[in-house]
Amino acid sequence: MLDFTFTEEQQKVIDLCKELAKDFRTRAAEHDRDRTAPDENYEILKEKGLYGISIPKEYGGFGIGFQGYAAAAVELAKGCASTANSFNMHANACGTILSQPLVSESAKKMVADLAINQGKLFSVSTSEPASSSLIITSFIPSVQAVKVDGGYRIYGKKAFCSMIESSDYVFLYAHPEEDPNPEAAVGLLVPVDKGNAEGVTIHDVWDTHGMRATRSNTVEYDGTFVPDELALYKTEDFLNDFIMRSANWTIASFASVYLGIGMGILEYTTELLTAKNAKGFSQPQAFHPDSRRRVGEMAAELHAAYWSNMYAAWYSDTHGPTLEAFHNFMRAKHMIASAVSNASRSAQIACGAHGMFKNLHLERMVRDAATAPIMPPTIDACADQVGLLTMGLNPADTAPPLKAEEPKKEKVTQ
Repeated sequence: MLDFTFTEEQQKVIDLCKELAKDFRTRAAEHDRDRTAPDENYEILKEKGLYGISIPKEYGGFGIGFQGYAAAAVELAKGCASTANSFNMHANACGTILSQPLVSESAKKMVADLAINQGKLFSVSTSEPASSSLIITSFIPSVQAVKVDGGYRIYGKKAFCSMIESSDYVFLYAHPEEDPNPEAAVGLLVPVDKGNAEGVTIHDVWDTHGMRATRSNTVEYDGTFVPDELALYKTEDFLNDFIMRSANWTIASFASVYLGIGMGILEYTTELLTAKNAKGFSQPQAFHPDSRRRVGEMAAELHAAYWSNMYAAWYSDTHGPTLEAFHNFMRAKHMIASAVSNASRSAQIACGAHGMFKNLHLERMVRDAATAPIMPPTIDACADQVGLLTMGLNPADTAPPLKAEEPKKEKVTQ
């Protein structure tokens, strides 16, 4: 039986995020302009107990499931998309770790304690400079984890590391040195101390079109030490763990943020058109048939995407990380990317010049929405996977989609 009614606990968190978004919105333009981290927003989220938003109740968290989180993320993104997208890294890390069966109970309790009781902020780093959001096999980690006494030392670069400068720890995957299996990976909780840890160098490259306050810079690790207790688990099947088992957090959580941007664009457009009167007319511009049509199309597509996302979240909470759950998330992500892109274009046309000024919220939201179709997996990658699964084909039979690089031959010295 399908039941999308939110529980009392879920609704409380959703309403709280809706209220916080109003405050975050007042500072969003400043952080966007200066591309500064919204650290005060992260502090507020901590004060409100939201560092436990993706942690099950048995570990001391809110216990609202992925469905509750997805709805809450939509509300946060309406206020400040950069805050929502960055904080999603924390939820992503906690949600992934706490739901991973390969992580020990003691490690799960440690992570929950760090987040809830000690107020530690986590981020996630999966992408590397050579990763492609169109080719999922390129996410197999090349960062090396070298075993040493008492732990690991890691070497290499991670890219698009949102919120890293504000975080205490980063959850990442590295390849164990000398392991012949290319998909072998160790999940590490790396103490980065807001980018100040030994062997951590942050390259400030994040001067972008949108999502400017996420501070998604490139991070280089040169012998950064990770103690054994923070080596959470090892997998021999990285892609399955990363994509299938954790699809709710690694894919759908980001999709929920972008859905929130689209819903925010719809709300802003509605507010502007219902308040704007053209000279010589008593009715607001919302009554114009072109305005009605554009808002109607936006609302229809975005609400369809919202409920597709809610169904996928509900199914995941109910049935776990199944192939059908993955299929649902792929469909929802594709719908969200398409609906948000279309809403951005229609809102700009419907609002006219009033949507172009930087002192108004629409211009920023449109720029933040620009990455909705390319946030992994891209809209094309989603369509590809949906097509494969709809026809009952095995996605593994199509990977990799491009010709593999030839192994480099070692030079022979005379």
